[in-house]
Amino acid sequence: MPCVEPYVANIVLATSVKRSARKLDRLFLVVVSIRLLAAAGTDPAEWPQIDGQEPASVSDDSEVGREKPRPVKPPREPRSHELELSFLVGLGVVPMAKYAYDTRVALQGAEELRYTGSQRAPGVAIFVGSAVTLPGRLRRITVGATINAGGFDSANRPVIPSGVSSPFLKDRLAADIRDRYSRRLAWRAAFSPFVEHNIGFFQENRVRVGYQYWNQLGSYTGSFAATGTGYPAEYNVRLNLRSHLVRVSVNDYIDLQDEDEPSRRARRRSGIIQQWGFMVGSHQTIMLFGSMGPFWQLVPHSGRFR
Repeated sequence: MPCVEPYVANIVLATSVKRSARKLDRLFLVVVSIRLLAAAGTDPAEWPQIDGQEPASVSDDSEVGREKPRPVKPPREPRSHELELSFLVGLGVVPMAKYAYDTRVALQGAEELRYTGSQRAPGVAIFVGSAVTLPGRLRRITVGATINAGGFDSANRPVIPSGVSSPFLKDRLAADIRDRYSRRLAWRAAFSPFVEHNIGFFQENRVRVGYQYWNQLGSYTGSFAATGTGYPAEYNVRLNLRSHLVRVSVNDYIDLQDEDEPSRRARRRSGIIQQWGFMVGSHQTIMLFGSMGPFWQLVPHSGRFR
């Protein structure tokens, strides 16, 4: 049987080659299928398994090529269109201002003498006020007024122009004013109206620009020894500061009500307003101020407050 063995060996070899070719064909088809599924964005969990093996995990690096959605900013909440009332209590600091004086001195047996001029002095004031923000199309306009208690450090400033001669001792006049008003307030309370316009927002705070009028009066009255002989003289000094100011304020509204409360769709808004800013105007007046107080909306509304 010498010729049978080569024949059988050839048959076995051909059978092995055919099995290997079938496995290669199957492997090729699986690889092609995997590539097609990956190109179509199919979930890797749905890929066909190879001979009971678990599907291969896809690295997170494959997500790098995908375009990430841009973050969408929420739209600005609608501002209130309703009438708004606020009360403010604050402090104003004046680094320097130029005020006018009118000094009248009555000597015994002589005509009244008059001297006018101006001086510069710093000041401070405590004020209370109220403001109304108009409704509807005028909602950007705020009208208000403050009452200011305080004044300027003027008692140490001369009330006679320098270089002007007088028939009395000016030093004694200045000393009497300084003694009388070192602990007394010579300046009266000032009524100061203003109007503002909302021009935008700074870090979610309202920025307003407007106009304010400042009119404050003061006076010194008394008597002093006009000469070395001891004859008294009466004096009456009128002080005045009238200034037209450009007003800039930043307003922070703190709502004390729950914005997410669903049961109160229409309600009056209320909270606390914090305000700070500065004013610059005529007579070299510069003022820095800060204040706070409650606010209310006088009619209910359904939109959020900004």
